[in-house]
Amino acid sequence: VRVQVQDGAATAVTLRNVAAFLERRDAIAELPDGPLVYDLAFGGNFYAMVELDAVGLPFDREHQQAIVQAGLAIMDAINTTAPPKHPVIEGVNHVHHVEFIAPGSDATLSRHAMAIHPGWFDRSPCGTGTCARMAELDTRGELPLHQDFTNESFIGSRFVGRLVGATTVGGFDAVLPTITGRAWITGTAQ
Repeated sequence: VRVQVQDGAATAVTLRNVAAFLERRDAIAELPDGPLVYDLAFGGNFYAMVELDAVGLPFDREHQQAIVQAGLAIMDAINTTAPPKHPVIEGVNHVHHVEFIAPGSDATLSRHAMAIHPGWFDRSPCGTGTCARMAELDTRGELPLHQDFTNESFIGSRFVGRLVGATTVGGFDAVLPTITGRAWITGTAQ
């Protein structure tokens, strides 16, 4: 972890996350409304990456509940028929996140709506989700090493990611991601 300090105050924190990789590309989930194409990437959790247009919903906060419900249906379809299994971390064998990619997203700026099990909506850019997205883009040949990648949440908050190296994880080609962002302590407890 590296902390950027200006005038005695932390302005940003950069952390190096676990190795991230694409577990499956252009897979099909069978939903009640028909088949849906998704990618599945690991960045600390497994994420189904789905184009928001593919579920017929707009990138609009008024449709937040419909997006969450679509995400839960996708999680259920994947976990019921083809659950992932991390090749070296025991017990990481499910999808609890769906990153709905907004239209116009690319390897420079990606916007998303994040649905999380059991029915939550992530307002942050999502650190592990940012890493999974970078692994997906790297595998697709769209995000090279050492290039900044901005991942923007549904409410406009941002993390800047960067792939700083390559490795393998249990036979999968993987990348070593960093994430830079800001956070605030909102409470402490013992």
